Amino acid sequence: MSAAAGRHPSDAERAEAARPVLEELVRAARAGDADAVAACLDEDVTWLDRAGAVRGRAATAARLLALAGEGAAWAPPVQHGAHAVLAWSGPAGPGGVAVEVRRGRVVLVAVPS
Repeated sequence: MSAAAGRHPSDAERAEAARPVLEELVRAARAGDADAVAACLDEDVTWLDRAGAVRGRAATAARLLALAGEGAAWAPPVQHGAHAVLAWSGPAGPGGVAVEVRRGRVVLVAVPS
């Protein structure tokens, strides 16, 4: 992180640090590559939806790809700092999730209700 010692990074710095992870996550999701999606996720990533919380890379990667559906067209991330919306248009229609990136990995995926 480029933030000076003793201060929190700015939103611009957080966005810059998160961008490569988000772009790789979208590339992996477009390819339907669960292993590459999982590589973008923190070991303790949390998936939040109406049913509650689930933790773990494999479960989160599988849920994300299943929610979007095979052959989904993924849009570029819409980002603010370390947070972003990932959206797609798939066989079941459009959808999206909100994500948070910390320490070079996605730590939270939230599905709107």
